[in-house]
Amino acid sequence: MKFAKRMSLLGTETAFEVMAKAKALEAQGKDMIYLQIGEPDFPTPKNIIEAGAAAY
Repeated sequence: MKFAKRMSLLGTETAFEVMAKAKALEAQGKDMIYLQIGEPDFPTPKNIIEAGAAAY
């Protein structure tokens, strides 16, 4: 697969790196709300699902 040359300008930060940074901030006493990889770990409320479907 051939990519556009400008693709090389993208950074390499991954979701895992972001999570590691968030965990480090939490270790420093910062309050964190995780919304990445598998978070939150509860089902989406029905009203949110319905609103998303209606907006689509």
